[in-house]
Amino acid sequence: MQAKHRFKLYARILSDAALLAALILLFSSCGLRTLSESGAGSEVAEPTQTAEQTESETEAQNAEPTETETETDAPAPEPTADRTGEEIYKAHPELTPVDYDSPALLPRTEDAGQEYADNITFICDSPFYWLKLYGLLSGGYDTTQIWTGPEGTMTLGFHHGFEILDPFDGVLRTIPETVALHKPPVIMITVGINGVALWGEETFKAEYFSLIDEIEEASPDTVILLQSILPIAPSYAHWGMITNATITAANSWILDVAEERGLHYLDTFSVLVGEDGNVRPELVRDDGLHENEDGLNLALEYIRTHAYIPAEDDSDS
Repeated sequence: MQAKHRFKLYARILSDAALLAALILLFSSCGLRTLSESGAGSEVAEPTQTAEQTESETEAQNAEPTETETETDAPAPEPTADRTGEEIYKAHPELTPVDYDSPALLPRTEDAGQEYADNITFICDSPFYWLKLYGLLSGGYDTTQIWTGPEGTMTLGFHHGFEILDPFDGVLRTIPETVALHKPPVIMITVGINGVALWGEETFKAEYFSLIDEIEEASPDTVILLQSILPIAPSYAHWGMITNATITAANSWILDVAEERGLHYLDTFSVLVGEDGNVRPELVRDDGLHENEDGLNLALEYIRTHAYIPAEDDSDS
């Protein structure tokens, strides 16, 4: 009887233990389910946040090209003056420095190439006449780009009624007649060494203005460029009457003329002058006046790399 009673007691204990285990399991399941549901909610929320972040990042990325486009559309900075000779002018106060703030001064550009150079007609005195003698222009010695007197030179103050040799047919004509006949697209005036010692600023400028007037009247659509007188060497036979101090003073007058008439000026002098304030000896002939082939090639390179580029508002004119 006692064994039977103990068995019933053990069975009841086991039954109570099973019930307790079941209750524990039930509460554990509920807790796990609650935690699972709570965790699932967090897991669902996280992808939502990631999507929002991704959308924001996408919008930011899409905004970047707009900023780039804005930078691209921004106006390019204005070209600055080529200050090649600035230190030489500072070292030689007897030379008249270039006004680098002048709006007439042509700045450095990319090399405009041979086609650009071929488009220029040079009304010149003897230093640039050597472009023909060296055959440095298209057509060589027979180039039609050099316009000057039959002797290969001309004097600024004597241009009134002066006849140049028309290179197209060899006929002597005045400058206005020749310009009116051929109407060149671009004329570069490269004169002044002859006569620079004869006149002061007022007369020199008046003669320059007169020459410009004749060209503009004969061919209003022709672009006129003004170029500096080139440097010389002390070996020049008339050194003293004309020096590089004289020449740079005259060059400043030419720049003034360009400003007053709304034209453009090339500071070719500065690329040929040496540290001593005179033309670099390796760039000039023995006469001290005329640049040699290397000097003239350097001058042509300067002209191509300081090219006249019409403004957009001039393109329709």
